[in-house]
Amino acid sequence: MKVNVIFLDYDRHQFTEEVKRKNFSNAGHPFDHVVIDMQGISAAINKGIQLSKGYDAVVTMANDILMPDNWLARMVEAAKAIPNTGMCGIHCVEGLGDVTEINGVKIHPNYTAFGNVLIPFVAINQIGYFNTDYDPYGMQDADYAYRLNNTGYINYYLHGMKSEHLGHDVGQPSDYRRMKDEGLSKAGAKWEKWTGHYQETGDFTINQKEWY
Repeated sequence: MKVNVIFLDYDRHQFTEEVKRKNFSNAGHPFDHVVIDMQGISAAINKGIQLSKGYDAVVTMANDILMPDNWLARMVEAAKAIPNTGMCGIHCVEGLGDVTEINGVKIHPNYTAFGNVLIPFVAINQIGYFNTDYDPYGMQDADYAYRLNNTGYINYYLHGMKSEHLGHDVGQPSDYRRMKDEGLSKAGAKWEKWTGHYQETGDFTINQKEWY
Protein backbone atom coordinates (compact mmCIF):
# COMPACT_ATOMS: atom_id res chain seq x y z
CA MET A 1 0.00 0.00 0.00
CA LYS A 2 1.42 3.36 -1.08
CA VAL A 3 0.75 5.99 1.59
CA ASN A 4 1.19 9.76 1.71
CA VAL A 5 1.17 11.55 5.07
CA ILE A 6 -0.55 14.96 5.17
CA PHE A 7 1.36 16.73 7.92
CA LEU A 8 -0.66 19.69 9.24
CA ASP A 9 1.73 22.37 10.49
CA TYR A 10 -0.20 25.65 10.65
CA ASP A 11 0.08 26.30 14.41
CA ARG A 12 1.78 24.99 17.59
CA HIS A 13 5.13 24.86 15.80
CA GLN A 14 6.93 24.21 19.09
CA PHE A 15 6.10 20.51 18.72
CA THR A 16 6.74 20.11 14.99
CA GLU A 17 10.31 18.82 15.00
CA GLU A 18 9.79 16.41 17.88
CA VAL A 19 6.70 14.94 16.23
CA LYS A 20 8.39 14.65 12.83
CA ARG A 21 11.47 13.03 14.33
CA LYS A 22 9.52 10.35 16.17
CA ASN A 23 6.59 9.71 13.85
CA PHE A 24 8.70 9.64 10.70
CA SER A 25 11.20 7.17 12.17
CA ASN A 26 8.95 4.60 13.86
CA ALA A 27 6.24 4.09 11.24
CA GLY A 28 7.29 0.55 10.29
CA HIS A 29 6.07 1.06 6.71
CA PRO A 30 7.41 3.28 3.91
CA PHE A 31 5.58 6.52 3.13
CA ASP A 32 5.92 9.91 1.48
CA HIS A 33 4.74 13.12 3.06
CA VAL A 34 3.65 16.65 2.30
CA VAL A 35 3.68 19.52 4.82
CA ILE A 36 0.58 21.74 4.73
CA ASP A 37 0.67 25.03 6.64
CA MET A 38 -2.50 26.74 5.41
CA GLN A 39 -5.26 27.78 7.84
CA GLY A 40 -8.44 25.74 8.14
CA ILE A 41 -8.28 22.04 8.95
CA SER A 42 -10.61 20.88 6.16
CA ALA A 43 -9.03 23.06 3.50
CA ALA A 44 -5.56 21.93 4.59
CA ILE A 45 -6.48 18.25 4.43
CA ASN A 46 -8.19 18.79 1.08
CA LYS A 47 -5.05 20.36 -0.33
CA GLY A 48 -3.09 17.36 0.93
CA ILE A 49 -5.55 14.96 -0.69
CA GLN A 50 -5.18 16.75 -4.01
CA LEU A 51 -1.40 16.40 -3.70
CA SER A 52 -1.77 12.69 -2.95
CA LYS A 53 -3.37 11.48 -6.16
CA GLY A 54 -1.83 8.17 -7.19
CA TYR A 55 -1.51 6.91 -3.61
CA ASP A 56 -3.57 4.12 -2.07
CA ALA A 57 -4.23 5.99 1.17
CA VAL A 58 -3.48 9.16 3.08
CA VAL A 59 -2.76 9.71 6.75
CA THR A 60 -3.85 12.99 8.31
CA MET A 61 -1.23 13.91 10.91
CA ALA A 62 -1.31 16.75 13.44
CA ASN A 63 1.97 18.32 14.53
CA ASP A 64 1.17 17.73 18.21
CA ILE A 65 0.44 13.98 18.33
CA LEU A 66 3.17 11.39 18.94
CA MET A 67 2.52 7.97 17.44
CA PRO A 68 3.50 4.57 18.89
CA ASP A 69 6.02 2.24 17.25
CA ASN A 70 4.92 0.59 13.99
CA TRP A 71 1.87 2.84 13.79
CA LEU A 72 1.70 2.90 9.98
CA ALA A 73 2.48 -0.79 9.55
CA ARG A 74 -0.46 -1.61 11.82
CA MET A 75 -2.76 0.86 10.02
CA VAL A 76 -1.87 -0.61 6.63
CA GLU A 77 -2.33 -4.16 7.90
CA ALA A 78 -5.81 -3.28 9.17
CA ALA A 79 -6.86 -1.40 6.03
CA LYS A 80 -5.82 -4.33 3.85
CA ALA A 81 -7.72 -6.81 6.03
CA ILE A 82 -10.85 -4.66 6.38
CA PRO A 83 -11.84 -3.62 2.83
CA ASN A 84 -14.54 -1.17 3.96
CA THR A 85 -12.14 0.81 6.15
CA GLY A 86 -13.12 4.47 6.34
CA MET A 87 -10.99 6.04 9.08
CA CYS A 88 -8.40 3.82 10.74
CA GLY A 89 -7.12 5.65 13.82
CA ILE A 90 -4.90 5.17 16.85
CA HIS A 91 -6.59 6.12 20.10
CA CYS A 92 -5.47 9.35 21.75
CA VAL A 93 -7.77 11.07 24.27
CA GLU A 94 -11.36 10.18 23.33
CA GLY A 95 -13.50 7.35 24.65
CA LEU A 96 -12.64 3.83 23.53
CA GLY A 97 -15.44 1.35 22.93
CA ASP A 98 -15.57 -2.43 22.99
CA VAL A 99 -13.10 -4.53 21.05
CA THR A 100 -14.11 -6.72 18.14
CA GLU A 101 -12.19 -8.71 15.54
CA ILE A 102 -12.60 -8.49 11.76
CA ASN A 103 -10.57 -10.74 9.49
CA GLY A 104 -8.04 -11.35 12.24
CA VAL A 105 -7.57 -7.68 13.18
CA LYS A 106 -8.69 -6.48 16.62
CA ILE A 107 -10.32 -3.05 16.50
CA HIS A 108 -12.53 -0.70 18.49
CA PRO A 109 -15.32 0.45 16.14
CA ASN A 110 -16.13 4.12 16.72
CA TYR A 111 -18.53 6.47 14.97
CA THR A 112 -15.63 8.87 14.42
CA ALA A 113 -11.95 8.04 14.67
CA PHE A 114 -10.35 11.26 15.95
CA GLY A 115 -6.68 12.24 15.78
CA ASN A 116 -4.27 10.89 13.18
CA VAL A 117 -6.14 8.59 10.81
CA LEU A 118 -5.49 6.57 7.68
CA ILE A 119 -8.14 6.96 4.96
CA PRO A 120 -7.96 4.71 1.89
CA PHE A 121 -8.47 6.39 -1.47
CA VAL A 122 -11.26 3.91 -2.21
CA ALA A 123 -13.30 5.78 0.41
CA ILE A 124 -12.06 9.23 -0.60
CA ASN A 125 -12.98 8.59 -4.23
CA GLN A 126 -16.53 7.79 -3.16
CA ILE A 127 -17.32 10.60 -0.69
CA GLY A 128 -14.79 13.23 -1.73
CA TYR A 129 -13.34 15.98 0.40
CA PHE A 130 -13.71 17.39 3.91
CA ASN A 131 -16.39 20.02 4.49
CA THR A 132 -14.76 23.46 4.70
CA ASP A 133 -17.87 25.03 6.22
CA TYR A 134 -16.48 23.90 9.59
CA ASP A 135 -13.17 25.76 9.09
CA PRO A 136 -10.99 26.92 10.64
CA TYR A 137 -11.94 24.39 13.33
CA GLY A 138 -15.05 22.45 14.25
CA MET A 139 -16.64 19.07 13.59
CA GLN A 140 -15.01 18.41 10.23
CA ASP A 141 -13.79 14.96 11.28
CA ALA A 142 -17.23 13.98 12.62
CA ASP A 143 -18.82 15.24 9.39
CA TYR A 144 -16.46 13.10 7.30
CA ALA A 145 -17.11 10.10 9.54
CA TYR A 146 -20.87 10.64 9.21
CA ARG A 147 -20.60 10.49 5.45
CA LEU A 148 -18.40 7.37 5.62
CA ASN A 149 -20.82 5.63 7.99
CA ASN A 150 -23.71 6.36 5.65
CA THR A 151 -21.93 4.92 2.61
CA GLY A 152 -20.95 1.55 4.06
CA TYR A 153 -17.53 2.27 5.59
CA ILE A 154 -16.38 1.55 9.13
CA ASN A 155 -14.33 3.85 11.36
CA TYR A 156 -12.26 2.37 14.14
CA TYR A 157 -9.25 2.51 16.44
CA LEU A 158 -6.59 -0.20 16.44
CA HIS A 159 -6.57 -2.38 19.52
CA GLY A 160 -3.59 -2.14 21.86
CA MET A 161 -2.14 1.10 20.47
CA LYS A 162 -2.07 4.56 22.05
CA SER A 163 -0.89 7.95 20.78
CA GLU A 164 0.07 10.98 22.88
CA HIS A 165 -1.32 14.49 22.51
CA LEU A 166 1.28 17.13 23.38
CA GLY A 167 0.64 20.45 25.10
CA HIS A 168 -2.89 20.07 26.46
CA ASP A 169 -4.55 23.43 25.68
CA VAL A 170 -8.08 23.27 27.10
CA GLY A 171 -8.73 26.36 29.21
CA GLN A 172 -5.56 28.10 28.03
CA PRO A 173 -5.76 31.81 27.03
CA SER A 174 -3.97 31.34 23.69
CA ASP A 175 -5.11 32.56 20.27
CA TYR A 176 -5.08 28.94 19.13
CA ARG A 177 -7.43 27.85 21.94
CA ARG A 178 -9.73 30.81 21.33
CA MET A 179 -9.94 29.88 17.66
CA LYS A 180 -10.86 26.30 18.57
CA ASP A 181 -13.46 27.34 21.13
CA GLU A 182 -15.06 29.80 18.71
CA GLY A 183 -15.23 27.14 16.01
CA LEU A 184 -16.76 24.59 18.36
CA SER A 185 -19.38 27.10 19.51
CA LYS A 186 -20.69 27.28 15.93
CA ALA A 187 -20.18 23.63 15.02
CA GLY A 188 -23.43 22.28 16.44
CA ALA A 189 -25.62 24.40 14.20
CA LYS A 190 -23.47 23.57 11.17
CA TRP A 191 -23.68 19.88 12.03
CA GLU A 192 -27.48 20.03 12.09
CA LYS A 193 -27.51 21.88 8.78
CA TRP A 194 -25.21 19.50 6.97
CA THR A 195 -26.48 16.19 8.33
CA GLY A 196 -29.96 17.33 7.38
CA HIS A 197 -28.71 18.17 3.90
CA TYR A 198 -27.02 14.81 3.45
CA GLN A 199 -30.11 12.91 4.55
CA GLU A 200 -32.53 15.01 2.52
CA THR A 201 -30.53 14.76 -0.70
CA GLY A 202 -29.04 11.30 -0.18
CA ASP A 203 -25.77 12.82 -1.39
CA PHE A 204 -22.86 12.36 1.01
CA THR A 205 -20.21 13.68 -1.36
CA ILE A 206 -18.22 16.93 -1.25
CA ASN A 207 -17.04 17.42 -4.82
CA GLN A 208 -13.60 18.44 -5.97
CA LYS A 209 -12.47 22.02 -6.24
CA GLU A 210 -9.15 23.77 -5.95
CA TRP A 211 -8.04 24.16 -2.35
CA TYR A 212 -5.21 26.64 -2.93
